[in-house]
Amino acid sequence: MIAVNNISVTYPDGTKAIRDVSFTINDGESVALIGANGAGKTTLLLSLVGVLKPYTGTISVDGITLERQTLNEVRRRVGMVFQNPDDQLFMPMINDDIAFGPRNLGLSEDIVEDRVNSALSELGIGHLRGRSSLRLSSGEKRIAAIATVLSMNPTMMIFDEPTAFLDPKSRRGLIKLLSKLPHGRLIATHDLAFADEVCPRTILMKNGTIFADGKTRELIYDARIMDECGIADTL
Repeated sequence: MIAVNNISVTYPDGTKAIRDVSFTINDGESVALIGANGAGKTTLLLSLVGVLKPYTGTISVDGITLERQTLNEVRRRVGMVFQNPDDQLFMPMINDDIAFGPRNLGLSEDIVEDRVNSALSELGIGHLRGRSSLRLSSGEKRIAAIATVLSMNPTMMIFDEPTAFLDPKSRRGLIKLLSKLPHGRLIATHDLAFADEVCPRTILMKNGTIFADGKTRELIYDARIMDECGIADTL
């Protein structure tokens, strides 16, 4: 479970990117995070894994409060899949990318191999094991990036624009995959149709605050709310 309580994030130039944001995501819950560009979605995601420290407020994961002493433990529990898969795929082969995180934890090679095999099997991408990310399609890269997170055995997963740059077939495959994952999920997206299929609940942000939090279909099909938050009607 992720519990966010009254966090605010201020950039060095004094800009307050996030203001008094609070919400909870329970185990196994799939939640969309939507809002216009600049609403604070990515800033919020980066705060959840300690990349940006909240100026005020608290973040806790499975009862562990995020702070300097607990940062590594929180990052083991919350895996983030970045918008650009190339930010997570940098080793010679996909096998090495997936093994990178567990190896950094100091796990034995036997356990690392088990983690790699499990992630490859769960996502159905065993055939990518010995390939370089330079030779993968955008959809294959996206799934491989998810595998690098799964190998850390997180309890929660967060995604930043997971359908970006995907063709229709890859997008459909990703929807099927995410719908099967048992983890709690927070997914920042501009793809409202995707949010409708994958996330029963939606958090809507505007100007660094939570404008609404409720059932996805009740929010994204409300033209007034979408317009007020500067979100184009793409459904």
